[in-house]
Amino acid sequence: MSLPPGIMVPGGSGCARAAEQMRRRGLDMGDWGGAATQRVPMAEALGFAMARRAAGILDRHRDVLARAAPGAMPDPAEFAADDAIFTAVLDAANECLGRFDTRPAGDRWCDALLQLLQLAQSAREAG
Repeated sequence: MSLPPGIMVPGGSGCARAAEQMRRRGLDMGDWGGAATQRVPMAEALGFAMARRAAGILDRHRDVLARAAPGAMPDPAEFAADDAIFTAVLDAANECLGRFDTRPAGDRWCDALLQLLQLAQSAREAG
C-alpha cells in the first residue's frame, strides 16, 4: 500500500528526534515490556512529535493561504493528507484530555487544540 503524497513515514524528522531523545535517555524503543517509568518518556516524546507535526501543518497552511493569489487554490491532495493527519492528532489530544476533563468530546475540542499548540511550543523550546 502506498501513502498519499505529503504523508511522512515513521523515521521522518519527528520520529528521528523522538528516537534520538530516547537513546540519550538510555531507552530501547523495542523494550515495550519495560517498566512504566520507561513508557512515560516514550509517551512524552510521542506527544511532542505529534504536537510538532500538527503545528507544522497549521503553519504551512497559514503560509500557503497567505501567499495564494486570488482564485488560486493550493494543492488539494496535500491539504487532504494534512487534514487527515491533523484530525487524527487532534482527536488523540481530545481523547487524552478526556481523561482529565469529563465534558463531552465536542465541548472540549477547542481546549484540546490549545493544549496541543502549547505542547508544540514546549517541544520547540525543548529542542
